[in-house]
Amino acid sequence: MNNMIVCDSYVETGRVYENPDKEKMKMLKKSNIAIKTIAIVGFILLLCACSNDANMAKDQAETKDNKDNSTEIRKVSTVMGEIEVPDRPKRVVVDWYLGQVMALGLIPVGAPSTLTDYGKFLEPLVSDEMEDIGTEGTVSMEKVLELEPDLIITWDQEAYENYAKIAPTIIFDGGSYNSIHEEINAMAEILNRKDEAKKWLTEFDQRVDAAKAKIKDVIPEGATFTIADYSMDKNIMIIGDRGERGSTAAYKLLGLTPSPKVKSDIIDKNQDRVDTSWETVGDYMGDYIISMKSEESDKVDLPKVWTNLDAVKNNHVYEFDIKKFFNADPLSALYQAEEIADKLVEGSK
Repeated sequence: MNNMIVCDSYVETGRVYENPDKEKMKMLKKSNIAIKTIAIVGFILLLCACSNDANMAKDQAETKDNKDNSTEIRKVSTVMGEIEVPDRPKRVVVDWYLGQVMALGLIPVGAPSTLTDYGKFLEPLVSDEMEDIGTEGTVSMEKVLELEPDLIITWDQEAYENYAKIAPTIIFDGGSYNSIHEEINAMAEILNRKDEAKKWLTEFDQRVDAAKAKIKDVIPEGATFTIADYSMDKNIMIIGDRGERGSTAAYKLLGLTPSPKVKSDIIDKNQDRVDTSWETVGDYMGDYIISMKSEESDKVDLPKVWTNLDAVKNNHVYEFDIKKFFNADPLSALYQAEEIADKLVEGSK
């Protein structure tokens, strides 16, 4: 019986040889270890790549979501039909309604310089970043285009087509609203700033009530008022209650009573103003006069018919800077009402 014995080595003429089968097994083991190592490293690299791809996909999805949110649009009903506007506009250009937008906490990127030249109450509140786009009626379309607005708000229907080529455009008519509350809420609907409108109107009501309380005991019951601008040599301008020259502040916010002829000839006829001669100026004058002061008015030589008025004789003429009182926006009107109240209180002392 032959028994086969596998030895790890054998001896031949004094030399020791490794069993060749054993050597192959060692090499095979080393090769298997290397293959396994490469496989593990490859698997780890694959996991890292998948993880990076997943993170990249997530980042891209988040970026897309953020972009989609920033460009989300909604539709607003206007006189020109439904207009698609940004959900919450940020770069707004106005050619008139500056105070209405600012009241809602948004400073336009562009507006005519005349709105602050004759809106001095607004001027300190305007950011340096708001750029001049010209004057109302002669707006520079090139400048508006340069500002890259996401919304344009205008009063001028004739300019709508040109504006609309630059950005979504809404025609806004402040005179169509019955109150400042309605006007501010309408603008808030356009700008999607209803919370800001609610907050501002609450503060607005509180400040108006405070101004009215100031003058309650300094104005005699039944006293009448007239707003006059005598910046012209031959005629004098008598103002109604449709906003300009502090009329909203005086008649609608403070509740001052217009003189009988101002009411019958101007307010009841929905007129902004009338120009009257100095000879008939007395017909319009009330017990108190709110007078507009300007560089032009300083040059006017007031005739005796003026100096003989009861309001003048009783020192009931109160002068106000036309550059503060020309604008009729809600924000300016609030400041105007407070200044009128302060001067009436001061004049009563």
